[in-house]
Amino acid sequence: MTAPTTPTRPRHTFLKAGQDLYKAALELSNSGGLPGPTDHLAGLAAECVAKAMLIDFFGSVQDSPNAKPYSPVIEGMPGMNKYKASHGHMPGAWDHLMLVANGRRGAEVRKHIPRQNPFKTRSDAWHESHRYLDGDKLPAQRVARHLAAALSLITAYNHAK
Repeated sequence: MTAPTTPTRPRHTFLKAGQDLYKAALELSNSGGLPGPTDHLAGLAAECVAKAMLIDFFGSVQDSPNAKPYSPVIEGMPGMNKYKASHGHMPGAWDHLMLVANGRRGAEVRKHIPRQNPFKTRSDAWHESHRYLDGDKLPAQRVARHLAAALSLITAYNHAK
């Protein structure tokens, strides 16, 4: 008789999810309508790719398949705890990425993404609750900037691996 083993945790799928969300946002944008859902998908795409980089390159962990990933590095910083170190939605996931992106991969990531968080700027602030807004009132330039930011994260991931 053999001892029971712990099942292997499935690998996270943040990168694939981010790429798929970006493709969906781009298709929606290219169809000429629905700026609200396009912007929302762009933000979710960026969030997923940022989380993929945090886990794959910068030491963040995801303790179970459905748990929020978090950074032990951020958790260990003064005034932080596991809750504050968990990677939630944009713009926080971008801020966490910029906080821990270091070394060769960090330099590669920083080379490909805007220095300023495009999901946090006053004119472009993104929040997950914006899915409830009248998306027709979102400026096309904002949606384009968020699509570009999501693509910059995908590009950065590909260059950093």
